Amino acid sequence: MIRIEKPENPPEKLITNGKKKRKIHASAYSRDPIGHQSGVKKFDFDRTIYANPTVKQALNHAQHKKCCFCEVLIGQDGDVEHFRPKAATRQAPGKPLQYPGYYWLAYEWSNLYLACPGCNQRHKKNLFPLQNPADRATDHKQNLDREQPLFIDPGKENPEDFIAFDGVIAFAIDDNPRGNATIAALQLNDRDGLKEDRRQRLHLLHAQWTVIQTAEEHPENLAL
Repeated sequence: MIRIEKPENPPEKLITNGKKKRKIHASAYSRDPIGHQSGVKKFDFDRTIYANPTVKQALNHAQHKKCCFCEVLIGQDGDVEHFRPKAATRQAPGKPLQYPGYYWLAYEWSNLYLACPGCNQRHKKNLFPLQNPADRATDHKQNLDREQPLFIDPGKENPEDFIAFDGVIAFAIDDNPRGNATIAALQLNDRDGLKEDRRQRLHLLHAQWTVIQTAEEHPENLAL
């Protein structure tokens, strides 16, 4: 994972259209909370807002064209990832979906990232585990500050405080639960292609380090 520094000001599409949609979702929930809690009533999320080209471009620039989770280069082909899932949540793989999701954050700049299809569609999906599931905010009137997410938020935290590498293998520093949960859920050690990308990058870094060491040991060659 990489530390992501987003621009402070959101893309205009989120400020205008996104805020209007948020009010519509909040009103819909307030009219029929039981229907939305049961999953019978669904929100009509507008991807032309949260996945607008201006939003993707801003995220792509902030993330240096990398997936927010596995760091694979994705460019503009990435999916817009909702850190807190918008439609429904799941505490752990195999556990039932809980409705509604964080519908009021569907167009929130701080909740949006770019992720590769593997991370977004096959691994994270609706997963969003909390240290205490009872603290989960389930509607727009509740306070998110009670939550203690197990996933590392790369836009608010430095993943290097939680995850390090031994060669191509990611591990949780001091066996911390948040690093372990993030690695396991996103299968950061179980994807052969991902490990091969790391191996190639390590090989390149080792080659560059060898050149630097040689230059330091034989500075006379630099003048040639």
